[in-house]
Amino acid sequence: GEDVMVIHSVEGPAYKRNLASRFARGKYLVFLDDDVSIGQYTLYHLWQFMEEHLKCGMQFCKILNMERRDIFDDCGSWLTKSGFLYARCENDKSDRGQYDSSDRILASKSATCIARPSAFRESGRFDPSYYILGEETDLCWRMWLKGWEVWYNPKAVSWHAFGTSLKPKVKHYTLSRIHFHGCKNYINLLCTNLGWKRLAITLPIHIACWLVASASYLLMGQWQRSWLILKGIWWNVINLRKTLQKRKRVQTHRAISDRELFRIVGYNPPLSYYLGRMYRYLTQCLHG
Repeated sequence: GEDVMVIHSVEGPAYKRNLASRFARGKYLVFLDDDVSIGQYTLYHLWQFMEEHLKCGMQFCKILNMERRDIFDDCGSWLTKSGFLYARCENDKSDRGQYDSSDRILASKSATCIARPSAFRESGRFDPSYYILGEETDLCWRMWLKGWEVWYNPKAVSWHAFGTSLKPKVKHYTLSRIHFHGCKNYINLLCTNLGWKRLAITLPIHIACWLVASASYLLMGQWQRSWLILKGIWWNVINLRKTLQKRKRVQTHRAISDRELFRIVGYNPPLSYYLGRMYRYLTQCLHG
């Protein structure tokens, strides 16, 4: 119909979503990846929540696995003092109703989400330099700093094909995405959105974790993975000027302190969590 427009782009997800948003004319922006299916009333629940929560700038679904429908794909993340995200369902993937209450989160997977256009524009849209992985976290963090809120809504449900036989990780979760973009984007995320005081404490610890991972891969004989992590760190060095320019735009008019943000969407896991996460990253290439 005349209300449907198809735009082809070979760029990353962040660029494509920004491009589509420029043509959208509805009250809200709904982002659906091409590998999701949604519940019958998912769009209604997303809309209803936005109508009732006027401070909500972005809202995410309960995302389940498309083949194993009682297993979480994602239900939102909180921020840790290490700078890494804590996926709320990371240690308990079975959906038993434990995350059936709406909650404020730092971010979640943008495979199924809705945004308020004013919050989306004010916060600077998605950053195309992220290409993939973390682009939604960066945007949501900037929304929080602008005074908006980000929510998880369990009534809105979608099913994601990622990690299934329909879309196996081995084919789509490439080494470059895991190690280069993962490292690159995490560091850029912190350099952009953390206040100077918190950044001075967090960034050295964060980079040290990446260097340990790189050295571990090298000792395991997996030099390509090791090199891609170093490449991600180096990307942030050579693009420091651009990052500082973006940081200035973000930090100049922030409406909430790091202390207050961590009080709302922060989490302090035990040391065993970090050790387990490093082990999973080295053996399963899972870094959240």
